[in-house]
Amino acid sequence: MANKFKSYMTALTTTNETTLITASGTSVFIIGSIVIANTHASTTSTISLVVTDTSAAADFNILTLKSFSAGISEEILSRPIIVENLDVLKAQATNANIFDIIISYIDRDRN
Repeated sequence: MANKFKSYMTALTTTNETTLITASGTSVFIIGSIVIANTHASTTSTISLVVTDTSAAADFNILTLKSFSAGISEEILSRPIIVENLDVLKAQATNANIFDIIISYIDRDRN
């Protein structure tokens, strides 16, 4: 079982629900950090994060319509989150081109 330390960085450019990371069929992701930054100079906006558990065909909210003032960033996790095979972490913002997201995680291969 190999551990790979990874990071994923993105700017949300749409108000549509956006897939951030998806665990492969042989992986477990241990998400240690999710930093969200409102990079806009004057606009307050909200963002939601959800994990889709594909085995249960259900969504589970991590963050629901959390408001971020202009220029504010925040670490949203107080403890790690485990995302198992084929589960999906997604984000949706109320305004496009406002948020940057940085996710740090371990990709643990089950093989």
